Amino acid sequence: SFQAIQWKVADMSVELDAAELLTLRAAWLLDQRKSYEKEAAMAKVFASDATMKASIEGVQVLGAYGYLKENAMERHMRDAKICQIYQATNELVRLSVAKSLLMENE
Repeated sequence: SFQAIQWKVADMSVELDAAELLTLRAAWLLDQRKSYEKEAAMAKVFASDATMKASIEGVQVLGAYGYLKENAMERHMRDAKICQIYQATNELVRLSVAKSLLMENE
């Protein structure tokens, strides 16, 4: 239904805005010459996962048309996937975040 698509779009917008805020927080910490590594890692994981989820939802909304190479959504989905695995996979980055959190609480 149209309302279900509106909810998907709203959820995508919320998650992408949150990803931007996490990224800005890490950048602010860097500008302040404070430790930013954990926050940057958190931003990378959240932003790349949110982008992948949004692209999958976009393909879902468009149906088979969203999966065609002629449609930009197909390219967005491929581009989003590389963000999850480039440099370090999100799984490895999550381990790094977890270690940082555990060290903070010692």
